[in-house]
Amino acid sequence: MRTRTNMNDDWLFHYGELKVRPHEIARKAYSLGGLTASLPEEKQKRLPISPGGSHFLRLIAQGDEERGLRNLCGTDLDSEMDDTWRKIDLPHDWKMDLPYENDGETLMSGSKQDGVAYYRKRFGIDRKLEGKKLILRFEGVMRMADVWLNGAYLGHANSGYTGFDFDVSGMVYFDDEGQNTLLVRTDTTRGSEGWWYEGAGIYRNVFLDAVPLVHFEEDDLYVYTKELCDKGALLGYEFSVANDTGRDVSTSVCLDVAGVRKNFNVFLKKHSIERFEGEVILPDARLWSPEHPHLYQAGLSMEEDEIVKSFGVRTFGYDKDGFMLNGRRYVLHGVCEHQDFAGMGVALNQDIVDFKVRMMKDMGVNAWRSAHHFASGDLLDVCDRLGIILIDENRLPEASPWRLDDFRRMLKRCRMNASVAFWSLGNEELTGNTAFGRRSVLKFAEIVRELDREHLIVSAELLSPEGFVDDDYLKSFDVLGINYPEAGVMGDGAELIRKNHPDIAMMSTENASYFSTRGIYMDDGEKCFCNNFGSMYSMVLPGRRKPSDPGVGGTARPEKVMEYLEGHEYMGGVFLWTAFDYFGEPSPFGWPGISSQFGIADLCGIPKDYYYYYKAHWVDEAFIHVMPHWNREGLEIDEDGKTRVRVFSNQKSAELFINGRSFGRKNLADCSAEWNVEYVSGGIEVRAYDDEGRETSSDVQDTAGSRAGFVLRKVFSGRTTDLVMIESVDENGTVIPTDDVCVSVEVSGAEVVGLGNGNPSDISKRSLDEVSLFCGRALAVVKRTENSAYKIHAEESISVK
Repeated sequence: MRTRTNMNDDWLFHYGELKVRPHEIARKAYSLGGLTASLPEEKQKRLPISPGGSHFLRLIAQGDEERGLRNLCGTDLDSEMDDTWRKIDLPHDWKMDLPYENDGETLMSGSKQDGVAYYRKRFGIDRKLEGKKLILRFEGVMRMADVWLNGAYLGHANSGYTGFDFDVSGMVYFDDEGQNTLLVRTDTTRGSEGWWYEGAGIYRNVFLDAVPLVHFEEDDLYVYTKELCDKGALLGYEFSVANDTGRDVSTSVCLDVAGVRKNFNVFLKKHSIERFEGEVILPDARLWSPEHPHLYQAGLSMEEDEIVKSFGVRTFGYDKDGFMLNGRRYVLHGVCEHQDFAGMGVALNQDIVDFKVRMMKDMGVNAWRSAHHFASGDLLDVCDRLGIILIDENRLPEASPWRLDDFRRMLKRCRMNASVAFWSLGNEELTGNTAFGRRSVLKFAEIVRELDREHLIVSAELLSPEGFVDDDYLKSFDVLGINYPEAGVMGDGAELIRKNHPDIAMMSTENASYFSTRGIYMDDGEKCFCNNFGSMYSMVLPGRRKPSDPGVGGTARPEKVMEYLEGHEYMGGVFLWTAFDYFGEPSPFGWPGISSQFGIADLCGIPKDYYYYYKAHWVDEAFIHVMPHWNREGLEIDEDGKTRVRVFSNQKSAELFINGRSFGRKNLADCSAEWNVEYVSGGIEVRAYDDEGRETSSDVQDTAGSRAGFVLRKVFSGRTTDLVMIESVDENGTVIPTDDVCVSVEVSGAEVVGLGNGNPSDISKRSLDEVSLFCGRALAVVKRTENSAYKIHAEESISVK
């Protein structure tokens, strides 16, 4: 049977180019030497040399075998490990350890320089795996990667957003022969794929798979929903069986689709692949949806091999009136999202991805756009489990052979995930809606239609004010995706497309881009802060502007987005830019801005105020949220001593109390209400009432006093990782919303692997023992050891940062 070995632990890491860069081409097999192979101090020969080979090397080098290697093979005999190498575990983002630099060329990508770094790992392979197909799998390396194994060059990968693998069956040592040496070079200097922070290094999992020589092709197993019928669901299936031996083989195969079994007698000629396809009816099928994410299992088994995959029974559709799930109209409450997180960069594990998706699910999100790249395996997994409809996005629709190969491989790998509903072929490409672009996207669309039986093809297109589209270009898509159709800066483009093409299927693929800084209620350009009540900085014009100027507050305010959604149901829903802040793209500011401020939550996953605005529209459970905090410092107070109080709620009405005195009850409009009241310290309380006037929920903000200490509370616990919030509190336990003190963090029985605070202009160097609070809070990412009990402590730091 097949096995999978996780290769994430016990790597050595070196930042910068090596003194001698390893060659990719060798004169003799496995002879590159240096760090690509065993070193003398590792007590293993660089490569096994036969007696004849040893005799020959001595002959040509006056008896000196090593000199013979140098002369004959050009073997690197000089490179060695030194103290510049340090131990790390994967996933790993080496850019996080670089200092921030004020460089206009890197501002959009996170103000960190590009570079080169190496990873090296020594590992053994059990002799019992001999005779199996050994596959070394990399789920993601940022950005260009070169890989060597045991003194030989394995190959190159261009994109940081696609997985790749190598069959290393014929080039490994087994345990009784010695250890294997794996070297990976990562290089971000040869061009970037995105205009945001992309990170660097081996930032996703690495596995070694051992597969029988007579085996199932894992990515060829595809069970899909053909149609829903009275008897249940009609499912299609496809799979293939490969014989990599030098002899003909007969075997019996069992296909089990959610308990419905089919048996096959299979004859395989040597070095051949046999493909199978057919249909089964699944009676009384339970449908997958965001509200009920039911997953079934499909498996293949034979004497030699076995694989199991999950799938969902569901159908997707789209027409001129909008999106359909399982044959019914369905409104997409979506977010777009990059793949980084506070303190971790892009090196996220399954736990952190789970946390991010759960946070948005709690807000009422039912859809996710993996922007602007293929979804990771971790994201696909959690979207399947929790019920999130996914737009899986291709990085670039360049019809180069390697891009098409990457797309084909990733499509086959992801097509059976229950959550995937759309393949997006690209985002805001300048060649979109041109004849040249048509030829490129057609190549990608043909791959989808060749390999996929159920998903929809979309592309997130740039919108022109005149509503121009190329009819022939659109033939490659099932749905025309449009970014920011609600935005004033885009004019009437979307309306004109609808008018001139009334039967076309149209979809909002990107919306909002609203500026806000968590916990901030005054604009501050020097600190790169945006007011949560509505910033006066513009997306398109410099400096503070007037409310009527183009792009003020971002591309479109949340209220405008929801108004547009309600009036344009045929657009299918919304995909808000973005779920969380992300490193890079610090619009509307320059340096020292180092992160975006479009997020509904900050980099740490702490919700901003408008999280609750969307939640009020999308969640039924009664709640109310009040803003701002109630410390005079940090509030805008007018000449009359008054300030604004705003609430978001899904209830009928709300009442405001200040120090116990009522300031009136108001009906909510668009899930919000606002008061302009005189500021007095103490506390504000808001109460929400339903249609019958019954109080259903409340929220408070109290004026915080002097710091009495720090509270640490676990906000998420995953399989191996906890997220621990650090809060500065007064003697009553009230969080101090203006405290930015630096704290030192200590943990025993576990390991802090990341610290962050959500401050969009925090340019301090990464640390794992110190962090400045931002608006009273910071976050620690804690990796648990085998003993799940640990202690974590924070106190004011006495060092100077």
